[in-house]
Amino acid sequence: MRIFVLKLEKVGEGTYGKVYRSREKATGKTRLHEDEEGVLSTTLRNISILRMLACDPHIVRLMDVKQGLSKDGKTVLYLVFEYMDTDVKKYIRSFRQTGDNIPPQIVKSLMYQLCKGITFCHGHGVLHRDLKPHNLLMDPKTMRLKIADLGLARAFTLPMKKYTHELIISVDLKSTRTYLVSGGITKSFQN
Repeated sequence: MRIFVLKLEKVGEGTYGKVYRSREKATGKTRLHEDEEGVLSTTLRNISILRMLACDPHIVRLMDVKQGLSKDGKTVLYLVFEYMDTDVKKYIRSFRQTGDNIPPQIVKSLMYQLCKGITFCHGHGVLHRDLKPHNLLMDPKTMRLKIADLGLARAFTLPMKKYTHELIISVDLKSTRTYLVSGGITKSFQN
């Protein structure tokens, strides 16, 4: 069991809760955790998706899930994530402040890692649905990028139903056909 000193510093707010920086007592390692009030179905879905995607190096790793009580007696979940120094939004802002451009090789590396992470998500039937620079965490020393905040993510499956290759037309569905071109309606006729 890992013991954390909670709420060292609030670093932001996630989709469904506040995000804090914490430190593991035994090792001194810094982690992020998300404080979520109540156990919503969205929270359980988020945990399930994060556990399913945990083996990819381009997805932020969920380290632990702890349950506790808030001051008013409500159930609170603490989601403990690995710690990343910054996000892509802050990284871009640091270049804008100096007037420099991000070197093309770094842009290519970050985009490659993003594509690898998204490919992994889609390959496992997950759509992120909230990709933006703020949700792309990174370590500026190693240039490692990780996709975070899967709170709006949804699992999907491809339709397995077989469809016929033949065109089926019902007599009842015949109606007036109208042809359109870029200028507007050009011709209308009855079958």
